[in-house]
Amino acid sequence: MSRFDFSHPPFDTLTPSEQQTLEKHADIQFFAEEECLLGPSDKVDALYVVLKGSVREMAGDEVITLYRERDTFDARAMVAGQTPHRFVVHEEALLYTLPRDVVMALTEQNPRFGAYFYASVSEKFGSMAQRAGNRELQTLLTATVRDVGSRTPVFVDGSTSVREAARVMKDKKVKSVLVRHEGKLGIFTTTDFRDIVLNEVPGSTPLTTLCRFELLTVDVGDFLFNALLIMTRRNIRRLVVTDNGDAIGILSQVDILSYFSNHSHLIAQRLERADTLDELAEIAGQITRLVQILFSHGVKAPQLGRLVQTLNARLFSRTWQLLAPVDVQDNSCLLVMGSEGRGEQILKTDQDNALILRNGFNHPELPAICAAFSAALARFGYPPCQGQIMVNNAAWRLTESQLQQQIHQWVYQPDGAALMNLAIYVDAEAVAGDASLLERSHAYLLQQLRDDASFFSRFARAIEQFDTPLGLFSHLLTKERNGKAMLDLKKGGIFPLVHGVRSLSLEHGISQCNTFDRLHALAEAGHLDKELAIEIAESLSFLLTLKLSQGLQQLSLGKLPGNQIEPDQLSTLERDLLKDALAVVKKFRTQLRHHFRLGSF
Repeated sequence: MSRFDFSHPPFDTLTPSEQQTLEKHADIQFFAEEECLLGPSDKVDALYVVLKGSVREMAGDEVITLYRERDTFDARAMVAGQTPHRFVVHEEALLYTLPRDVVMALTEQNPRFGAYFYASVSEKFGSMAQRAGNRELQTLLTATVRDVGSRTPVFVDGSTSVREAARVMKDKKVKSVLVRHEGKLGIFTTTDFRDIVLNEVPGSTPLTTLCRFELLTVDVGDFLFNALLIMTRRNIRRLVVTDNGDAIGILSQVDILSYFSNHSHLIAQRLERADTLDELAEIAGQITRLVQILFSHGVKAPQLGRLVQTLNARLFSRTWQLLAPVDVQDNSCLLVMGSEGRGEQILKTDQDNALILRNGFNHPELPAICAAFSAALARFGYPPCQGQIMVNNAAWRLTESQLQQQIHQWVYQPDGAALMNLAIYVDAEAVAGDASLLERSHAYLLQQLRDDASFFSRFARAIEQFDTPLGLFSHLLTKERNGKAMLDLKKGGIFPLVHGVRSLSLEHGISQCNTFDRLHALAEAGHLDKELAIEIAESLSFLLTLKLSQGLQQLSLGKLPGNQIEPDQLSTLERDLLKDALAVVKKFRTQLRHHFRLGSF
């Protein structure tokens, strides 16, 4: 059995033979407390991995990083052959020492391993993203019937005729019905109609003489593979799902295959069929479970954001259809804004939505309808916006003319609140109703902004609201919170990247809302260096992925997801990539300051 743990980055990229080579040359050494391992004048001839204890990295008297169990140091120094810092044992430590020549040879023969040491920023992020897919099979093996979300069964009496059963199945858009008769439960499916036609059974025949009362069932908590195994063995296409012995759903073979091949397809189908808010509430919970599953499969945050945006749009649209009369739907446009509009909100956070009404249209029940919509979203797990940017607030329920007046005020009377509201609105996407109402409003906004350099400077200045938490010598700057050293990912990294790209896009009339689409459009049009655009995209992707990972951990503990992370709990690789990402944030902010002349304000 191996004495070296190859399960964590970057060692998890090594092949079995490469692992043997590394383990053969690895040595374990003991170091006493306060012993200096490396100093600025020392030659770095090894890579260190902490087995026990801790080591602090210091620039002068300042502690830059504390390395704990399984952390690796110092890859940059090993490649360069020297370090500007001191590495001092904080608590007596056992360390693996990996000879420099062995490690460097492995970096040359294994590109993924080598990416950890001296690849470009974008290559490092790409290499990191490839690792997560290794857990896919384990997740699929542990999926349960509950994870799929079976279809709500349709019940009929045993006296129901074949003809009436056909009518019910057509109206309810189902391929089977459960038949109740004298305390027994049977099933009648579309397949049974084949024998009815062949045997010329009259349409008035009651189902009791035709359906099967020996049901094959699966418990809602059973593993999904067990359900698939039963179907395969018995050559059937569907099972009755039970909970404590009661029939609660129908699970079809298509549902299972859809789950394993494309989980989102099943959720989308259920959204289209949902007829009540209760059903939508259940489906909303499945979206979060879908995120957990796909994230564990290695799907990156940007792609997850797009998928969740699509599903959320269908959820919001279906909710609106259930609550709003047809004339309201036809004469309005329901918008989502902010991160939801950009397709970058993965876990459920604050609602940001609005309603544009056609000029001259009014409905006496509109306030009550909008209040019900906001309440429904809160029930689905989307908390109310603290700033009340929701359709239940009359300030965000405007006619087309009123919205244009509001846009004019945001542009020509741009105080802090106005610029914040405009930034949220700029990311708006239509999810229900007449999308042309939003299109005309966007066109009006761009018309107001032609050649107004001073406005764009004021708009972009929001990137200066928060400092980038990266100090000298790539030291992560944290703030103590509840006794822990914490860092705000959104304020320190995500927001300046998103708003900087948003500002450039608004200036150049880029129509896309998604930040990654905006980056591509800006680079293709020559408004942003292509290499920098790639670095920004990879950095933002990593920050969003890190935020999602932390958010899922918080949800598993019964807490609301937030933006704070504890850098000391990250792996060495994650901390290094966080530093690289924040360095890109600093670089981009410097370019934006020059481009928008922010020093003049």
